[in-house]
Amino acid sequence: MTADEFAAILKTEGLPISEKNLESFQKYLDFLLEYNQKVNLTAITDPSDVWLKHFYDSLTPLLYLPSTIKKVSLIDIGSGAGFPGIPLRIIDSRLQLTLLDSLQKRISFLDQLIEKLALKNVETVHGRAEDFGKNPNYREKFDFAIARAVSNTNTLLELLLPFVKVGGKAILMKSTHHENEIFDASKALEELGGRVAQTFSFELPNGDPRVLITIDKIKPTKNRYPRKAGTPLKSPIGGKP
Repeated sequence: MTADEFAAILKTEGLPISEKNLESFQKYLDFLLEYNQKVNLTAITDPSDVWLKHFYDSLTPLLYLPSTIKKVSLIDIGSGAGFPGIPLRIIDSRLQLTLLDSLQKRISFLDQLIEKLALKNVETVHGRAEDFGKNPNYREKFDFAIARAVSNTNTLLELLLPFVKVGGKAILMKSTHHENEIFDASKALEELGGRVAQTFSFELPNGDPRVLITIDKIKPTKNRYPRKAGTPLKSPIGGKP
């Protein structure tokens, strides 16, 4: 995928982007590939794959979820090299974005990227989701929490839902999903205050499968969650790792 193809496909799918935004994505691509030569941020280094598997993929929530008409707050958990948070922020300047990652080398990259792209209302946080999910400055403060990850659904729920306000949503971006994952997550949803809203299964333009799962936050998360760092992965609520 090229920059022009990226813009053309988004326009066809009802998400036209401006020349200024396209320039921001090109700057992002150039800086990512340059920085990646000294710090390993992504295994995807072919520019066409970055346009498709990072940039386009990061924007799929805007294609499949109803757009909002108000300024919203979103926390991107385990943001890595900024996906999906930064692409979402490039497209929607109303977004108040927080990027959380456990590795300082990624946070350093994100800080420089934010400055290079002159993005406003973007905060970076160095730490673990399990720790900041209990921090009163972050707990249940966000309209949306999002993660693009391969982790077990139960694990992702414990990492995301503590950040979400009652009335907000968690968004899980996954490459694969099995129907029994939602059934197996019933105890986690009860404990964390969530309820499955929608599930979208689709393919990227190259045929790669993707799934978006949205979870409504219907009541406060119980105080004991999230558990200490590493526990949600090793011992998911009500399920196997």
